[in-house]
Amino acid sequence: MFRMPIPHSLSRPKEAQRGSSLVESSIVAIVFLLLLASITEFGRIGMAYNLVSFATHRGARYAAVRGSASGHPAAGSDVQTEVQSYINALDLTKLTVTTTWTPNNSPGSTVKVVSSYGFQSILIPMSSSLITVKTTCQEVITQ
Repeated sequence: MFRMPIPHSLSRPKEAQRGSSLVESSIVAIVFLLLLASITEFGRIGMAYNLVSFATHRGARYAAVRGSASGHPAAGSDVQTEVQSYINALDLTKLTVTTTWTPNNSPGSTVKVVSSYGFQSILIPMSSSLITVKTTCQEVITQ
């Protein structure tokens, strides 16, 4: 096998190559760790959205089967308690649940449950800004 000699102007002296692999490794490690942290953060946001969405659906279903014709009509505080009972992995102090009945809570009317959760990022822990995860569910009252 024939090797072409490298011209002297293209080759580096040994002293200049000594720390280059350490610098290259540290740059790659920083990029890799940021990518890994971003994937983790998006996974946490997705988990929060799924929890809030499912709990909102369950709260709307709870209100839909407990209209004015049922023995125990649901109030806004009952729906909020129902939504909170399904959220076990999040901070409930950052959860807001709003329930509205259009026009009232009689059968055939609609109930709308809106839940919003203030998500705190772990990538920027000192930041006071929250990412708002908001879901809405609307159902027709059956009883």
